[in-house]
Amino acid sequence: MKLFDKYFQPYAEYCLRTTFSEDELKEALVKECPVCDLCSWKAIKATFGLSRTIVFFCDPDNPLCLHPLKAYRNTSRGDLFIRCDKISGTETILHISIAQSGKYKWSLYGICIFAVLWGIAAAFVIWWGIFLSVIFIGLVFIVLESCHAMAMDEVPQIRQDFESMLRALERKKGVLPGDKNE
Repeated sequence: MKLFDKYFQPYAEYCLRTTFSEDELKEALVKECPVCDLCSWKAIKATFGLSRTIVFFCDPDNPLCLHPLKAYRNTSRGDLFIRCDKISGTETILHISIAQSGKYKWSLYGICIFAVLWGIAAAFVIWWGIFLSVIFIGLVFIVLESCHAMAMDEVPQIRQDFESMLRALERKKGVLPGDKNE
């Protein structure tokens, strides 16, 4: 069942160097990116498009999974999934993947199955009822393709805003990657 797999592939994968260890990064992200506090001023500004940057929220179970919040709701918007590899005592490489979480994938199958069953049932009443089912499934793909294209357009801003936030957290810590003070 690879019908929708195209829409759930990672939008971008890249690496960044940081001075944070994995535990320090988790702690810094929990402080900087609250666990989905939609009543905070930062979230309200981002929701109404008043914020120039994307606001990130941590997954409560995994602080290395960040959910970006922007002015409009797009279920295809990519989340940041971070994996850490320690390369020295002071540096870590972050393997970052921006991808859709995949939690809506099975609902798409459900919608298409419902449309097919509805079309078959409608065909018993009026013969052209099956075409309404095909049109509905076509509309699902049009909306899915539109959401996917909008999510792809957001990837550069998500990447840039995350890197800016990471560098600001490193400045707060006091050491940037590549500094002579290491």
